[in-house]
Amino acid sequence: MKKIALVLACLALLSAPLLAESESQRTLYVRENRFPDLHKLEIGSFVSYQQLDEYFLSQIDKRSYGGYLVNKNDRRSDTTVTPYARYGLFENLTVYSRVPIDFVSSDVKGSKAGLNDLAVGMELLAYQDTCQYPWVVPYVEVTFPTGDANNHMGCGKVDPIFGVAVGTVTFDQYHWILDGRYDANIVSDGRFEGAGAFIWDISQQFSFLAEAKVTEKASGSQKDVPVYFNGGLCYKPAEGLSVNLYGGTSVNAEENGHGAVKIAYNF
Repeated sequence: MKKIALVLACLALLSAPLLAESESQRTLYVRENRFPDLHKLEIGSFVSYQQLDEYFLSQIDKRSYGGYLVNKNDRRSDTTVTPYARYGLFENLTVYSRVPIDFVSSDVKGSKAGLNDLAVGMELLAYQDTCQYPWVVPYVEVTFPTGDANNHMGCGKVDPIFGVAVGTVTFDQYHWILDGRYDANIVSDGRFEGAGAFIWDISQQFSFLAEAKVTEKASGSQKDVPVYFNGGLCYKPAEGLSVNLYGGTSVNAEENGHGAVKIAYNF
C-alpha cells in the first residue's frame, strides 16, 4: 500500500500544471515564478516615492535639461501611482499591463502631474521542475510614449525590453533569483541590466527580501557603475491578498532613496 501511495503521489505531481496557485510577484528588480492561474486575474496597485539628484540627471540627460540652470543641490521627488493587471492567458503564459500616473516635484522645473508610459508585457514559465524549482522565466515588455518625457514622465519613444530570470529554492524557504535584461531605448544605444534577489519565507504568510541591480554606466556620468539596492517585507493577510513594503537607495546613480507599497489581489 505504501508503494501504491508513492506511485500515485508521483503521478499527481507529474500531471499537475506548472502553475500551482495564483500568487503575486514580490520582487521589484527581478521576475519571480509567481503567476495568476489559468484564466484568472490579478489586480493591484503600486505606489512609490523617489528622491533624485537633479544635477546628476542633468549630466546624463542634457536634452531634458537644456536651457535650465541646474545647481548641485537641486533635487526632484517623484511619486508614482501604478494600477496594474495580470492575466493567465495560457497555462504557462501570463500577460500584463500597467498604467503609471506621476506626480513630479522638481527644484528646476516645478511641479507637474500626468500619465507616464503605458506598459504591456508577457512572461513565460519556460521551465519548472515538479517541485517548482529550479525555474526559468523569459519575458518581453513594451512601453509606449504616453507620458510627457520633457517633464520626466516617460521615455519619449517606444521602448522594448527583453529579459530572462532564473531561480531556485534551498531548504524549502530560501529563494535565489538572477535576472538579466536588455532595455532597447532607455538610452540612445540601449542598456543592459543585471539583478539578483534573495527571499526568505519566514512563514507561509510572511517573507523578507533583499535585491540589488547593476546597470551600464550612463554616457556623461562622472561616477562609477550604478548599483541599486532594495529591501522589502511581504505579508499575506488573507487568501489571494498580499501587501508588500519596500525601501532602498543607490550608489553612483541618480536615486538618493526610495520607498514603496504594493497591494495585490488574485481572483
